[in-house]
Amino acid sequence: MKMEVEITESYDLNREKVTITYLFLTFLKIGCLSFGGHMALISLVQRILVGQDKTIDNEAVLNSVAVGSFMPGPLAVNVVANIGYLLKGKWGAAVSMFAVLLPACILILCLAFIYFSTGSKIEWTAVMQFVGTAVGVIIFVTGVQMFKKDIALSSYYKIGLFLFAIILNLSWPNYVVTISLIAVGAIFGLLTKPNKNHSGKAPDNTRYNFKFRPNAFSFLIVSVLGLNQFLFISGLFKNYPNVLFKIATVFSGISISLFGGGYVIVPIMQSLFVRDIGWLTSNEFVDAIAFSQVTPGPILVSATFIGFKLAGIAGALVATACMFIPSAVLMIMVCKIFNKRKDHPAIKNMISGVKVVVIGLIISSAIKILLMQPKTLAVGLIFLISLALSFKYKLSPVYLIIGAIFLGTLTLFL
Repeated sequence: MKMEVEITESYDLNREKVTITYLFLTFLKIGCLSFGGHMALISLVQRILVGQDKTIDNEAVLNSVAVGSFMPGPLAVNVVANIGYLLKGKWGAAVSMFAVLLPACILILCLAFIYFSTGSKIEWTAVMQFVGTAVGVIIFVTGVQMFKKDIALSSYYKIGLFLFAIILNLSWPNYVVTISLIAVGAIFGLLTKPNKNHSGKAPDNTRYNFKFRPNAFSFLIVSVLGLNQFLFISGLFKNYPNVLFKIATVFSGISISLFGGGYVIVPIMQSLFVRDIGWLTSNEFVDAIAFSQVTPGPILVSATFIGFKLAGIAGALVATACMFIPSAVLMIMVCKIFNKRKDHPAIKNMISGVKVVVIGLIISSAIKILLMQPKTLAVGLIFLISLALSFKYKLSPVYLIIGAIFLGTLTLFL
């Protein structure tokens, strides 16, 4: 009990020292290194903010992932926005999201300029060939650390649910399975023994009030997004005379229509941009997705590429902002409601089950990334070295990824 109090006080003390500058520099560093999809970015958040700096705890990260899984938009960016909000309010959310996206957006903007100016394609395969292995190891070690902290000494039922989540996600990796697993975890948590207070008695549920009273600002935001969605779905945006308004409506519409991550929305985006409104050729769309894949960011930074083609720098800025901000705002609104009620015993039991599933999803994501890597001696050595440095010597993931990029660059000269 004393240990729990000391840990809580440590987190609270460090949280008080958090500044906007700290959030910007920390998430900028994470944004430079978040290759490998949303679980890679979330793993970096956990390793740096939870493990190293102790500015937030595992529960806040896992709760954000649990809520974000049911929300539209890119999961990792929504999680970052919510963590920034928890630490420093609205400005913390804005700065954290801006910083984590900045490296990927600058890189893809440069690639777009070169691409549309010269028609050149940049080959990144050699440089990035070892990054996937390092990222897979980072995610795996993060998942193992969470397992040791939250599951290892739990009941056989939790361990069984954990293994079930891994096996099912590896066998049928899609959004429906992911959401179904999280729902199963929530139901599992509800069916477990209720949380008890320190006296050993079940808490009094009558003191928890679930009434929701939206304020005028929240109502305005929801109304504006609803109107935008109507204009987007109906196709009325095609009549706008200003291309920036068209870009804003389309990408805001995509932002709050996207469930299940960037890969789910790719075929829908292709149909919209290539066949429906004709903003891109088939080759340009494929190249936009390919370029987004080599950046340290979500696949949806392809919005920057598309916006640049349509209206230069202004188009890139509008497309990027409208792709990420609407879903992040909704995420924060929902998390505010959730955080006010997370201490209710039913909610706590649900989250305890969801945590088990989320940790299983993190580890299965690492396994999938590692299985995708080339089966070569060099990759095997990188795997073993990264595993030892990360697991045994606790080397920062920053150095692991930089080292992998450096080794890949060396191969260009050998």
